[in-house]
Amino acid sequence: MNALVVYFSRTGTTRKVAETIASSLGADIEAIHESKDRRGLRGYLRSAFDGTLGRWVPTDAVDRDPTRYDLVIVGTPVWGWSLSAPVRSFLSNHARRLHKVAFFVTEGGGGARRVFEQMAQVVAADPVATLALAQRDVERGTVSSAIESFLAALPKKATAP
Repeated sequence: MNALVVYFSRTGTTRKVAETIASSLGADIEAIHESKDRRGLRGYLRSAFDGTLGRWVPTDAVDRDPTRYDLVIVGTPVWGWSLSAPVRSFLSNHARRLHKVAFFVTEGGGGARRVFEQMAQVVAADPVATLALAQRDVERGTVSSAIESFLAALPKKATAP
């Protein structure tokens, strides 16, 4: 399967999950970068505000063309019970050109279901699989079985339409 894992991570939690998924699949991996400083309390509040308002932000161009992959797995933190602004931007920029998608989120206090709905709405496609992980479980290292179940739900052979 030709797969790409794309993610944004403010604190490193989502990055850790993305790296685990990519390594398990032998997939390529791509981080979404933006110029805003989202460190510390001010960055946290700005992030929650951007997510809640459904904003998108300018992001750097990605190195890999996601339309060349059979499956694109997109990961995001939950911001204010909403999709993160950088991932919203990425999905908006590539909507309707992705063949198959799967989504994963890391959350501190909830909102995964809503974020999955927002992601599907932006790309106008239902994901083949979803995975929601609590930040505290990622930090504790107790997410292996959930990740394995997610990987098992992915198509064994993805074919572009």
